[in-house]
Amino acid sequence: MSTKYVISADSHIIEPLDLWTKALARKHPIEKLPRVVKRDDAIKGDYYWSGIEYLKLNLFDPVDSTDSTGQVASFERELAAKVKRCSVDPAVRVELMDYDGISAEIINSTYMLLNMRMADSNVLKDVCTVYNDWLAEHCSHNPKRLLGAAMIDLRDPAWATRELERIAKKGLRTAIVQNAIAPQYPPYRRSVYDPFWAAAQDLDMPITLHAITGTVRDPFTYHTPEELELAPASFIDIFNDIGAIVTQEFIFGRIFDRFPKLRIIFGEYEVSWLPMFMFRLKQVEGAFGRSLNLAPLKCSVVEYMSTRVWHTFVDDPYIDRAYDIPGANQIIWGSDFPHIRNTFPKTHAILDRILAKLPAKAQADISALTAARLFDIELPKEAYAVAAE
Repeated sequence: MSTKYVISADSHIIEPLDLWTKALARKHPIEKLPRVVKRDDAIKGDYYWSGIEYLKLNLFDPVDSTDSTGQVASFERELAAKVKRCSVDPAVRVELMDYDGISAEIINSTYMLLNMRMADSNVLKDVCTVYNDWLAEHCSHNPKRLLGAAMIDLRDPAWATRELERIAKKGLRTAIVQNAIAPQYPPYRRSVYDPFWAAAQDLDMPITLHAITGTVRDPFTYHTPEELELAPASFIDIFNDIGAIVTQEFIFGRIFDRFPKLRIIFGEYEVSWLPMFMFRLKQVEGAFGRSLNLAPLKCSVVEYMSTRVWHTFVDDPYIDRAYDIPGANQIIWGSDFPHIRNTFPKTHAILDRILAKLPAKAQADISALTAARLFDIELPKEAYAVAAE
């Protein structure tokens, strides 16, 4: 590979399951809080209750890893113990980053992603605050290498704006909001959210729209035979929603026009979808839009996508067909560590394979340099040597 420096722009942390009950049991009824529950009905067993749906326990236990080829890398006992402990011991996490050759990580949540769909916004705001404080403390161990992604409920825009300002002071480096707001709330293109977008722009804080935080249910929360029949289509739906969101809300909804320095990250959507999406997006801008007399945009759709949007991917085998598509050029790699499909502990070998057909400069940009610029991460000067050629 063209660079020995690698930044994961989409890693994760696995929260303690009692994080929210310990902090909030005196403020909210326990039945409203995310927690472990035991069910005695048709789906008997222990589950994590997110506030709206159930997830099987131990689903995210990091005992092995696999990339999308399905090749499993089982951990020997000592390494498995460290992987499990790294979510609560940041020193161990840094040790594992060194083991895998990772310079820095953007650390996203796990259970909090599911919590973002809960119906009670008053509870969710406190749940977000507890998580954000816990993550900020974790990342403070090494803030140059551990960069946290806050969680913010955008259904209360005034609170969300205050929380964004608060987490920025704590050193968190991006904020994940619901990738799509529930239909009973105004869509993101409405002016009620403008103070939040303005604050993100003024704080130079990228906003992340991460898969499974929106209106499409995560198939991992399906349990009954009837639900599981729907899982295959849901897996497709949950990774196909972001194109409509950016088109409707941020481009044609004029958010990008009102806030020209706002930066948006698409978390865990990979990149295979981008060539077809850009083809269709240009049709909406062109013949389709003209036929409906849509008001012209301030910029071309390619310019919006080339300057305002970043895309994280893990091991998409079709990256060589997407990296240079106009409007799809801001691609940043992420390990997805320590989730069920991730690249640890063979990150460099996997990147060597999936980036092999790309030019040296693209390899360097995707594996580290684009993320370093986006998040203002320090890298040695030699890391930029390929990009300067």
